[in-house]
Amino acid sequence: MYRYFLGAFGNKSFIRPQYEIMEDGKLRGIEDRWGEFPNGGTVSLTGISDSDTESIKNRLLQFKIDFNRDLHPGYAPYTDNSNKYQIPFNAIDDFDKDEVVEIIDIDYAIEDFINDKTKRTIRIKHRPNKQILLRYAQDCYGPFEFMISDIEDSYGDESYYTIKVFVNSGTINRYRNSDIEKIIMGGYFSIRRNDRIEFIYNISDLKAIEPEEKIEYIDNEELADFFKTLLNKSSEIDNLAGIREQFLELADSFSEEGQLTDNRIKRICELLQTSVDLSDYKVRLTEEYFKNNPNAKSDKEEYLRTHEELLTNVVREDVHYEEKKKEILSELNILEKKREELVTEIEEGNQKLSDKQAELEKLGEQAIEQKKQEIESLVSENRKELEDVQIAIEKAKKEAKQFEADRDTWKRACDSIKDEYRTVSNDLNTKIIEWAANNRTSEITKLLVSQLEMPEETVEENVLSRMVNLKKDVDADEIVAILCKKFEEAGRVISKDDAYNYLISIVQNYITVFAGEPGTGKTSLCKLLAKALGLYDSRFAEILVERGWTSSKDLVGYYNPLTKEIESTQPRFSECMKKLNEENANNIVEAPYLVLLDEANLSPIEFYWSNFNYYCDDPTHQVVSYSNGEKYEFGSELKFLATINYDQTTADLSPRFLDRAWVISMNPVSVDVIVSGLMDDSVVENNSEVISLETLNNIFDWHNVKDKKMNQITKTRLDRIIDKMKEGGHTISARSIHLISHYYLVAEMFMSSKEVALDYAISQKILPCINGNGKQYKEFLNGLMTICKENQLNKSASIVSKILEKSEHEFYSFFSL
Repeated sequence: MYRYFLGAFGNKSFIRPQYEIMEDGKLRGIEDRWGEFPNGGTVSLTGISDSDTESIKNRLLQFKIDFNRDLHPGYAPYTDNSNKYQIPFNAIDDFDKDEVVEIIDIDYAIEDFINDKTKRTIRIKHRPNKQILLRYAQDCYGPFEFMISDIEDSYGDESYYTIKVFVNSGTINRYRNSDIEKIIMGGYFSIRRNDRIEFIYNISDLKAIEPEEKIEYIDNEELADFFKTLLNKSSEIDNLAGIREQFLELADSFSEEGQLTDNRIKRICELLQTSVDLSDYKVRLTEEYFKNNPNAKSDKEEYLRTHEELLTNVVREDVHYEEKKKEILSELNILEKKREELVTEIEEGNQKLSDKQAELEKLGEQAIEQKKQEIESLVSENRKELEDVQIAIEKAKKEAKQFEADRDTWKRACDSIKDEYRTVSNDLNTKIIEWAANNRTSEITKLLVSQLEMPEETVEENVLSRMVNLKKDVDADEIVAILCKKFEEAGRVISKDDAYNYLISIVQNYITVFAGEPGTGKTSLCKLLAKALGLYDSRFAEILVERGWTSSKDLVGYYNPLTKEIESTQPRFSECMKKLNEENANNIVEAPYLVLLDEANLSPIEFYWSNFNYYCDDPTHQVVSYSNGEKYEFGSELKFLATINYDQTTADLSPRFLDRAWVISMNPVSVDVIVSGLMDDSVVENNSEVISLETLNNIFDWHNVKDKKMNQITKTRLDRIIDKMKEGGHTISARSIHLISHYYLVAEMFMSSKEVALDYAISQKILPCINGNGKQYKEFLNGLMTICKENQLNKSASIVSKILEKSEHEFYSFFSL
């Protein structure tokens, strides 16, 4: 049974708990840390690399402990700094969006923050989680969303984080500190005593408090557009002589609608004085008013009196007109001389350029002639060798024809011998039976007759029927709970985010690849997925790929013209195709069928999987045909899983295949997990109920959210990654972008945050393209890792970091992890 805590990362070996999260969602402060977590008041942390620390240091963390199973193997009760409990890195969970709102102090008024975009960039010493409140004087404002734009390391574990705060048009809540201080908690974002933070654990507690004020905010650009719309709405104002009365009437109508408040009118006036975009409207209003208004003369005098700089400019221009004219004419003469000089220089340059071009053309002709002579010489030298090869080919063809003739003769002789054998065998059997019929009295004869007179064969018909254990009324949380339980029975622990990732990947993709080093549990993971869905016993086929597979015949079989039968090279896959063909013919497809290609890259997968590569984009109607006209037809219920190893003995995956496949990277299994866990999927039983195909598609397929779109922040993050990949020579195809979008729109509904959903998609669809070498490619990878860190894509940043760490001779590849 897990218990959940809040705390902070100490260093590479431990976490210090600060609060326990109770079942009712409240926080209990850890008062006696040394008593609850001997010795040292901390929990030991394993399975963490240097790159992993970037995602968890200098921030508030949420983690879980099983007090029965997570015991430290080296715990010594009376030894200082000997921790009683030890947890793996994957026991650290990310916060949901609404779980933690952190409070950050600013030293300027909120009006400056709103109106000056440069003040929306804040430099702090810790990494906030999802949302923040800004505190100035006795008030707090927000909550606001943000993006980390820069990470600056100083020394030790200290870093400075530059965050960019987003302010959307609408209203901003102002809370008095005295109203919300009862829900504000104190804590630390590291083990240092002065690294304090303040936070609200659940945003619902904040929403329950009525704000002191709702501050209206609208961006200057939006306000200017609004004012233009207001003016353009009045079709009656053809002549603006009566603009004063009519504009006030129009403004009053907008004020009644709550759109033109006093604050907005004041800001519109300021914009008219300073905005270039509204200058045409300002001039239009002024000219029309002075032209047609009866009081224009007195108003014009008042206008000039209050704008003396206009009169000053006129007078100044009038006094110095002749002097300016002479100066301008003199400058024109100088410029004309310079123009003539430049024309002369250009003509001389063009002549030199023509001479150089003629010289280059002459050198080019000489080089072509020289190369032509070299090629003719090479052809002459190799012509004799080519003639010898042609003679050898003709000789080989004649020998091949002779071999074919001998083969036909041998085949006819074999057929004749077979016929003679069958004739002799039938005659012999007939004579034995006749002899036995005439001598039935002896016991030996009766025994022989009973053995010779075999009963007729009976053909059993395979009658299809609907599944009795089909499960339809189940939701996403229940499916994930079943999956996590099966993994725990096998001694493996996965997060809910991992579980949703596996399910969404399998449902949305025709083939899902699990990649990693040998022994990382790829094959057992695929079997556990099949068992959790209830498919392992009857709708799961494991195919062991072998070296030397060169065509689709190695997988789907072929038609043998000698035996007049379909030869099954992989009986389990042939059984799968026959079953799906019959189900589709009888319209009773009810559940998915998983086919596992184990160690799929022992042979080039594009060769033996060529029959199915075509159906990656639309697997709804698949056909496998044979040369005798027989064929199997089935639909998208067929799903492929594949496991591949990271080593030098296997075939590389082509860019064409990677563009169609979904690649999930498997992390190495720690020694502690291998020793303490079962790591054996065979002890896990198949789920008694089969999760229906319709249910899985309704929950995890992208067609259910096809009308949704990515929010602008997520789209900006994805565009930055795609643009950066172009710098490394990797163009992300439209197909891949669509697959990422489909995955994200479903995953964001279930995973702990939007950032986590995008992180999984990028790590599994974009990063497998990484393959290059040299210093320039290393700089590209460092830049990509920085972008991932800035956008809270921790999984992707960790993968890029490991690629850099494991490079050899400056060669970098996703499949060298």
